[in-house]
Amino acid sequence: MSYAHQDPATASAPRVIDVVAKRFGFEPAQVEVTEGERVRLVVTSADGVHGVEIKKFRVARTVPRGGKAVTIDFVASTPGQFPIVCSEYCGDGHEDMKGMLVVSAKKAR
Repeated sequence: MSYAHQDPATASAPRVIDVVAKRFGFEPAQVEVTEGERVRLVVTSADGVHGVEIKKFRVARTVPRGGKAVTIDFVASTPGQFPIVCSEYCGDGHEDMKGMLVVSAKKAR
């Protein structure tokens, strides 16, 4: 799994974070970014069809089976903790398929 670490104040490109959706969770289970950071989630499925939803940032995408990547871009504009849920029924245990987006407050200059 790769993580691109950038200083949000100097980054012109989004921070790219690879996420794998699988029964019944996300890898990594917790994604940590900084307020104001441009984020690009590159999501693949390790098994069946899944969904990725982060309501606060109006993220809602279907992730197909077969390992085809889905790219999701957004700005982490609000600090806090926000659930990442599977929005496509994927079998018994679907309701437990959750992750967390943690957006840290931008440090004052």
